[in-house]
Amino acid sequence: MTITLDSIVKLPTSRKILILALFLVAILGLYFYLIYLPKSEELEKKVTEVGRLETQVRELRIIAANMKRFQAEAAKLKEELTLAIAQLPTSKEIPSLLANISNLGKEAGLDFLLFRPVPEVTREFYAEIPVEIKVKGTYNDVAIFFDKVGKMPRIVNIAGVTMEGAKEPLGRWEITTFCTATTFKFIEKEASEAAKDKTSKQEAKGVPPTKK
Repeated sequence: MTITLDSIVKLPTSRKILILALFLVAILGLYFYLIYLPKSEELEKKVTEVGRLETQVRELRIIAANMKRFQAEAAKLKEELTLAIAQLPTSKEIPSLLANISNLGKEAGLDFLLFRPVPEVTREFYAEIPVEIKVKGTYNDVAIFFDKVGKMPRIVNIAGVTMEGAKEPLGRWEITTFCTATTFKFIEKEASEAAKDKTSKQEAKGVPPTKK
């Protein structure tokens, strides 16, 4: 039986309502599967993306709020590094620095019996330069010498201090003092890299690295 508009019009009202209901269900079904579901999945992705972006925005706001503090801390660290490097002489300055230490001892009234640099110890970006010192003078002279060394603009550490042989010539007590004065030098980048390259090449050839 062919269904036409006229045949539908002639149907009882109950059947017309049933056909209309089926038609609406079909339309709703098509809308649900063809439009709603795809859009719902896309909406869910968008919601997830918005959540991720909101998190990033919050993190960026936190960073922006602390940016001035971070910049101030970075500037302070840079200044401290500059001051620290300034206290480490370069290789060219070491001879004059050692001469200054010797002169300070003589100015304090000490007689130098020994002033002998020993092999330096290389660190990551600086090297330790120990100097064995043996002087003769009063305890006060030694204290003045140590005080002068401590006030030098360059870093010089005094360690291993021993005193012996107290004598009283010419009405004053003199002692013999042993100590190690360690200064530090800044290793220039080029020299440091060259030393590393040399060591790597020696190790590659099976040659033990040269000890300083």
